[in-house]
Amino acid sequence: MNNYFYNMVDPDEMATLEYIPTIPKFLEFIKKQYSDYPAISDKVTTYTYEELVSRVAKRVTFINSLGLEKGSNIAVLAKNDLDAMELFLAIPAAGHVLIMLPNALNDKALAGISMKFDLAGMFVGKEFTEVTANLPCKTWSSTSIGETESTFADVEKDTTAAIFFTGGTTGAPKGAVHSHGSIMRGSFNGVFGPGSILHKRYIAMLPLSHIFGAIMGYMAKLYTGSLTYTCTDMRAGIGDIPVVRPTTLVLVPGLVEIILNIAKLKGRAFLGDLELIMCGAAPVPPRQMEECRELGITLCAGYGLTECANLTSGNCDTDKKPESMGHIYPEQQVKVVDGELWIKGDNVMKEYYKDPEHTAEVLEDGWFKTGDLVEFDDNDWIYITGRIKNLIILPNGENVSPEEIEELFYKQPLVKDCLVQEMEMNGNTVIGVEIIPYMPELDGASEEEIQNRLQETVNEVNKELPPFKRVLKMKVRTEDFKRSGAMKILRNQV
Repeated sequence: MNNYFYNMVDPDEMATLEYIPTIPKFLEFIKKQYSDYPAISDKVTTYTYEELVSRVAKRVTFINSLGLEKGSNIAVLAKNDLDAMELFLAIPAAGHVLIMLPNALNDKALAGISMKFDLAGMFVGKEFTEVTANLPCKTWSSTSIGETESTFADVEKDTTAAIFFTGGTTGAPKGAVHSHGSIMRGSFNGVFGPGSILHKRYIAMLPLSHIFGAIMGYMAKLYTGSLTYTCTDMRAGIGDIPVVRPTTLVLVPGLVEIILNIAKLKGRAFLGDLELIMCGAAPVPPRQMEECRELGITLCAGYGLTECANLTSGNCDTDKKPESMGHIYPEQQVKVVDGELWIKGDNVMKEYYKDPEHTAEVLEDGWFKTGDLVEFDDNDWIYITGRIKNLIILPNGENVSPEEIEELFYKQPLVKDCLVQEMEMNGNTVIGVEIIPYMPELDGASEEEIQNRLQETVNEVNKELPPFKRVLKMKVRTEDFKRSGAMKILRNQV
């Protein structure tokens, strides 16, 4: 399985890279390997790799001056700016535990987090000074930096480096505790892509508080000596595409949809030098894959979990296997137990922070129980068929995976997005679907015509399903679903 990834990369470039087990050693590596290359930029200020590592070392000086006990939990609440990018590296490099916070949290949520996660303090961007004014922990400006450089902490592969929030496999948000080794395994696996991988250009469109944005959208790019532009505002970030001309973007399907729609209006020139999109965190509609190909862009789809440093499998052959989540990334063991994927490797989290009950539910002898139902074909391509917690139990005792049915709807030209769920009809529980129509295909159609045409779509999908899985009720949705920070549909809030 692992050869799939090594075979797609330029072998001469791959020979220059190796798995590095800690963030301090990683910083030393990128400084030596890419010293004079540009590393991060906000379009006004650009730092080379040598300058970036120097500034991180000065950040460590400031953190050391705080007199905190080693291994303290330190949060960052800031936009995806240069300060946040430096602090992301500096806090674990100083021997502490990083917690990147979602920007949308209110003061009560922040106060709760500061207590639940034993925060020693929080670095705060200027946009968040008011919401953090009364926290029960210390706060410092995200611009804080020392005047001189300090050496990085002496940490081990198993030393805790970061905590990322996750809904996990059991619902409520939890803190997945990651070691330096697991963060760096995910980062190393993030370097794989088709063809040349070194010295590319990116925009950090996804927040560093989301592990997909942090690992694939930032750390893996530093690994390859690439230039990453900040993105403090999503709309501005999209507008920057023809300006900074990224060669690669790390996106979720919702953002891919927006960018493709703009390209239809403004033409391929809007996308500049874009040649590759790494897409994950939610199912990728085959329509997006096809539209990217028509624009000369390779779209690679992936599957990952916060608890496994995000990168579990990847597919850069979506033209040949659009329904698959690809192959398992290197250095992971996998097995299927009663249809559920279990994963073991140095990418797996240590635990949920101060939550032994939920930790015990998902970790067994080093194996992480993903909660995802999967199948592998004879060539080791993986297919996600559903989530255990989302299964619909019908009155006749049959179990139905909504994701399996949704996958069929995503192939339909009139469907932009959808959600399959239990619905009531004539006093009975049936399988229903809510559909957001893809309006470019329905231009000028009346509400009645849209309803009728989408019902025809449901009828087409039902032809591919056994009787007990067929969709018996359909609702046309005129507004978007509630979504997470990664733009996943929040099923329990529909």
